[in-house]
Amino acid sequence: MNQNLYPLPFPNECPKEYIRLDNEPKFIASRHLCLEQPKSIYLLEDLGYSQEETTHCESFFGYCTAFRILSDEGVIAMKNICDRIYKNRNESTGTGTNRLGSYARGAGYRSKFIRDFCESADLTRHLSKIAKVTLGRHSVPAVACGINYAPDDINKAVDNWHVDSVNFDVVMMMSDPSLIKGGEFQIFKGTKHEGRSLLGIGGEEGVDASLPKDRITSIPFPAAGYGFLQQGNMIFHRACRLIEKADRTTLIPSFEVLPRSSRDDTNSINMLNWSDPGIRSELARHEISRASARLQELVKQVSLDDRPIDIAKKIDTAVNKLISFKKNLKENCK
Repeated sequence: MNQNLYPLPFPNECPKEYIRLDNEPKFIASRHLCLEQPKSIYLLEDLGYSQEETTHCESFFGYCTAFRILSDEGVIAMKNICDRIYKNRNESTGTGTNRLGSYARGAGYRSKFIRDFCESADLTRHLSKIAKVTLGRHSVPAVACGINYAPDDINKAVDNWHVDSVNFDVVMMMSDPSLIKGGEFQIFKGTKHEGRSLLGIGGEEGVDASLPKDRITSIPFPAAGYGFLQQGNMIFHRACRLIEKADRTTLIPSFEVLPRSSRDDTNSINMLNWSDPGIRSELARHEISRASARLQELVKQVSLDDRPIDIAKKIDTAVNKLISFKKNLKENCK
């Protein structure tokens, strides 16, 4: 079996800071999923991206409207697990507040139900058809699935304008949206470069500010258990402030492009600065596995007639991202 066709296995270890839930239900796809198709799909070019700006992308998919993901039974089980993680989030280093109002990363460490949901073949096949590229659960456990909660202070945005550090992610509403005032999920109708320029920010930093209303679209959630897929590292997006205090919980599973030899836009260098336990080792595993897969493919491609300069370029392509990560990892440790 070609292991490169699948995500890197979850680590056997679990950071001691994470609290594992007990007495969870067993995830069963036939009972807990109720997968439907999105009504609309938008491509990167619909947001104004040029062909040159998307040459590094394995898919031209941008985002879609919210579609049903969980069954009624699935919603009840998943919401209960999210609530249990919320109650112990302050006991784990992997939770806290910065750009987000309140969140918990590493949900796959904490909950086997959530991990099995993210690894469900039914789910990943469904998402792959929507994105028109093969997707699998992200190999970095800290971001493979997170949970965003409403901030205690409603003067703060649920999440500021930003782009993600991963290629693809789902934003799935776990609360009853009819009981929430404010907190809309919004997407900037333009490129991430334009959005950053309008707000005067760079990189993946977030900012709670306003963009022109005619350049923004909101993604409504019909009910709990509905979510949408986005190519998050290309979509400039945010979750607005709440008008009134409310239970607003979203589950954010992330996905990578497969096979592992594919181009990968995971921003491991940005995530090196995150405080989640074990994340530097997780990122190293990810980058090593992707580079290894690219090198294995290169072995098959090298011809005895190839020019040395061309072989060197192919080797660089295979390992450049890993070398850059190693350099930043060493700098990060100083």
